[in-house]
Amino acid sequence: MVSTVDLYYICQMVDGVTREPGTYLRNVEDIFGDMSSSSLVRKYPKWTCFHVFIEELISSVIFEDAKNFSSRPGNYWIDHMLRSNRIGQLTVRRPEFCQFDGYDYLDALQQEDLIAELCETVSKQVFHVLFANRGTMSAFGHMVSGYVLHTSPSFIPEAFNNTGHLTRASIPAWAKSAVFHRDKGRCVLCQTDLTKLFSQQSQIHYDHIMPLALGGMNCVTNLQLTCSNCNLDKGARSAATSREYEAWYDY
Repeated sequence: MVSTVDLYYICQMVDGVTREPGTYLRNVEDIFGDMSSSSLVRKYPKWTCFHVFIEELISSVIFEDAKNFSSRPGNYWIDHMLRSNRIGQLTVRRPEFCQFDGYDYLDALQQEDLIAELCETVSKQVFHVLFANRGTMSAFGHMVSGYVLHTSPSFIPEAFNNTGHLTRASIPAWAKSAVFHRDKGRCVLCQTDLTKLFSQQSQIHYDHIMPLALGGMNCVTNLQLTCSNCNLDKGARSAATSREYEAWYDY
């Protein structure tokens, strides 16, 4: 597993971009613009578009850091990341690196698929941390909603209904389970217990954080647990969520 310092540095970076994407808009356009926007309309993929987003941001930081390359491998950030994740080392001999600059070195890593493996491995860890934060999930949904509404229909028109937003897809059991356990079996808006251990009255709703009518996706990252009353009150034009999380113990 990546070191705690690196993991939370990457989490902070990803969260920051989702909440204030303006500075990184060109990067976002590269990830989800044009045909790539089709990834946003897939029906509940386990490797979500948020995973893809994390991978691309990690990769961009790795390549931006190439200018800091040292002629001695082992002092480079990606070397540290490879070691901490126990990912195989480059097969080229160490003395040959004296001929390399940072981009040559990264190209050699890339040819052996080590960068791709690293980005995939670390993205799983970052996803594990950030999926628990509905605020981040909401910010990401807002960030990509324009691509869903205005770009994706040009490439995948069959995924949309006659009102111009994604057709609702049935939610698979694995996605329901993930959201139910993340939200601790409680309505995220009013904290009603939905486990049915004590009451059969409240009905479980798996609510789209960003409604489909506003450019929401059929994706586990866009789901939250609500009771029927809160979901009906929220309506199809509200992207409401909450910052309420169950504490591990009382203070």
